[in-house]
Amino acid sequence: MKEDCYRKKYGPSAAKTYETVLFNLITTEFGYIGGPDIVKLFTKKIIELNNQYYLREEFVHPGQMRWLVLKAGQKYSKSKKLSEMQLISVTLTLINAEDIEDRITRVKKKELIEKLIVRLCTETKEQGGVLTETDISILLRLTIAAISIHVKNYEKKTKKVVPRAGTEMDMGKSLTHKSLALHNYKKKIPTSENARLIDHTPESVDRYIKDGIRIEKLYADGYNEWDMAFLTRLPMYLVKEYVEIIKSYEKEKNNKNDTKINN
Repeated sequence: MKEDCYRKKYGPSAAKTYETVLFNLITTEFGYIGGPDIVKLFTKKIIELNNQYYLREEFVHPGQMRWLVLKAGQKYSKSKKLSEMQLISVTLTLINAEDIEDRITRVKKKELIEKLIVRLCTETKEQGGVLTETDISILLRLTIAAISIHVKNYEKKTKKVVPRAGTEMDMGKSLTHKSLALHNYKKKIPTSENARLIDHTPESVDRYIKDGIRIEKLYADGYNEWDMAFLTRLPMYLVKEYVEIIKSYEKEKNNKNDTKINN
């Protein structure tokens, strides 16, 4: 009953489309040319032709907007200012038909925000750019800390990396794709599948795993985190990530051994 109430409230918004405008124009201005199904088919064909002949990169649909983002593939350094880096314009979908359906079916706010963040980051990457968490914060009117929490929760839950400046350009401390690569390797996930899960090339995955194995060997030999960072020339926070994964697998292995002994 409650779902029907939400459908009644939010359902009509799904009809706010170019197709509806075109359908009404044909039926009101051009007289009788057939029943509603014929007009809908006619409308669909016109839209297909529009998309085929008039699609432009800067074209935006209702619910979309243009936004300037960092161009992907650039080398980042702390000494570089944002004004010194290359920017490109991308089209972002802030609202689509799925969002309306989610409101009707009462999807929780946390999940709504996570889905939107993932969509914005994925769309940006597909267009050759990268969003920063600051970008997302501005777009969604949420704090950077809140965005970071939503992203981390999603990545922890799905074991997939959200493509953003931190993961795509090695900015800041959001290099979770590297530790996830080792995590997946420990689970005996093949490199090709590992690469798909973290949205990186197999070559990158092999490199991240190699770094993780180096840390694992040093950890087994009794080196502390500072020494491991010095010897491998990896950032301290990344060394800590690798060590956490190594410890978690050690703990899991010990628990299994204890279970076998008790049995």
